[in-house]
Amino acid sequence: MNTYFMLQLLRDQIAESVAAHWDDDKLVGRLNLAQRKVAILVQGYPGSWLLKSADLTPVDGVITLPSDCAKPVYMEEKSSGRVISWLDNVRTRRVSRKVAASLDSWTGAPEAYPLLGTLEVNESGYTTEVTLWYEMRVPDLMAGTAATGSGAAALVFPDESPVKHVNDYYNGVALEVESGTGAGTVGDTISDYDGATRVCTVTGTYDNTSVFGTVSRLPEECHPLILAEATVLAVAKPSSNIDKEVFQYYVNERRDVKRDLQEWLETQIKGHRRVQVTEDFI
Repeated sequence: MNTYFMLQLLRDQIAESVAAHWDDDKLVGRLNLAQRKVAILVQGYPGSWLLKSADLTPVDGVITLPSDCAKPVYMEEKSSGRVISWLDNVRTRRVSRKVAASLDSWTGAPEAYPLLGTLEVNESGYTTEVTLWYEMRVPDLMAGTAATGSGAAALVFPDESPVKHVNDYYNGVALEVESGTGAGTVGDTISDYDGATRVCTVTGTYDNTSVFGTVSRLPEECHPLILAEATVLAVAKPSSNIDKEVFQYYVNERRDVKRDLQEWLETQIKGHRRVQVTEDFI
């Protein structure tokens, strides 16, 4: 379900169809807090739901992580397929560090360790292109009415909305239009985003009547837990006038929805419980 639809359901659950304690931006903020919690849950399971890859070229052994990288998983040289293993941290770099222009002069296994927003291959001067597989960071959700300036192949996020002012941040995010110009649009994907102007490059045509919601990059089966988490976050606000029994009902519902999702996340392939066995042959 898209963010606008989630927002309407959230308003229904907190018994506030018209903004009083919560305006739309604050509720979308709670949906985003909830999405981050669910994303961490998903990343903890072995199904590789958020796994993607990128080809990267080191500069003097330093590999800059993609902007949407939440956590590196696996890395290898692109040309040779040689695995680059992980060092836990920089404190062990001198145990195996080599000073050379290429790993080809070294028969040992290449290694890398994390350093802020980079990975450093434990060999000075290393510039061989690598392929990195990593867990993707899920972009924030957005909903509202498109701003003036929207038109053919462009949708402008609303003024003063809590958007990310980072170029390309929403690239690859799909949106759906509930009403106004473009109503019924499903799956129009943002191909480019300008953080300064809030302009999304899309394929459809919109204007300042287009009511839209982006779609979470998490699997659709995660959406009920996002809504349940956001509901609890909202009704837990001190100024909330929700009955205690109603609050407990939502807490219990969140627990049940989370349990169901955890069971579903166990594997991406139904019934797959493969055990990998390795043997050494002499």
